[in-house]
Amino acid sequence: MNKTLLVLSIFLSASLFAQDTVIETKYWKITGFNSVNLNQVALSNWQAGGASSLSGNIVLKWYANYKKDKVSWDNNVNLMYGLYKEKNKAVEKNEDLIDLNSIFGYQASKKWQYAVLFNFKSQFAPGYDEDYDSIKISNFMAPGYLTLSAGMRYQPVDWFYIFLSPITLKSTFVVDQELADIGAFGVDPAVYDSISGELVKTQDGSNSLFRYGAFGEVYLGKEIAKGLALESKFNAFYSYNDRGNLKALDMDINWATFLNYKLKDWLSMSLFVNLVYLPGQASVEVDIIDGVPTPETGPSNLVQIKETFGIGITYNFANFVEEK
Repeated sequence: MNKTLLVLSIFLSASLFAQDTVIETKYWKITGFNSVNLNQVALSNWQAGGASSLSGNIVLKWYANYKKDKVSWDNNVNLMYGLYKEKNKAVEKNEDLIDLNSIFGYQASKKWQYAVLFNFKSQFAPGYDEDYDSIKISNFMAPGYLTLSAGMRYQPVDWFYIFLSPITLKSTFVVDQELADIGAFGVDPAVYDSISGELVKTQDGSNSLFRYGAFGEVYLGKEIAKGLALESKFNAFYSYNDRGNLKALDMDINWATFLNYKLKDWLSMSLFVNLVYLPGQASVEVDIIDGVPTPETGPSNLVQIKETFGIGITYNFANFVEEK
């Protein structure tokens, strides 16, 4: 029997980038990078297979740097959020990051500064298990990481520095009580007692974990070739307390690299790679107990890697405010 085959395949992709100096005064320099990406695939009776989908993400990177005499203050905001929807499936997030950075420095010599570093990391929305989308494994401020560190910064040029500190406080927050109760991300879990043959929670799980130790960070941010901008930051934290089952050299490691290449006036390509290693901080896993998927905590001794690649239409805005 003859059948009419309807084939409709629509691939839509749009990107908007903005990278420019917004305000530049005698002491302040503020720059920004914005990216909005939309992607759609629509298929009907497409014999090669595939599924209709819709996705989009937003990236905002802003810098506000102050310098006067011996005083410097560098601030950076990184915000990323993305959603993905495939036919007959629920909407899922594929990007979620809140990253706030600030370093205050006072010049000690030509290339060295006394410095205080602040960093905050979290996410905007809940995250769910890949196989069981009803089980929550993370949320806003679950975890949330706050790092306060005092030390020395070696900065021979504006686009590169090394920060070293023997005195650092790293705080982990889990404000979602469901996750705190199972001891997610290293906090103390809830306490349960058997009452009349049933387990009853007698004490909530802790919402915070405080560790102190040594911290180091290496940063590079520069246009390394015409149209090719590179930003890379590597940091490591070694805890003096709460070592648990950690090995002698185990430490928290985070390495993030962002590469943006402007191919033409209207076309650009970007790559974001993030490597994370958090030994000893329990992650949320799903175990099947009596046939029911149940969230539990397990060791987080695997290297986490995330890679995001994008290519699309580019538009650079001219400076709309510039004061000298």
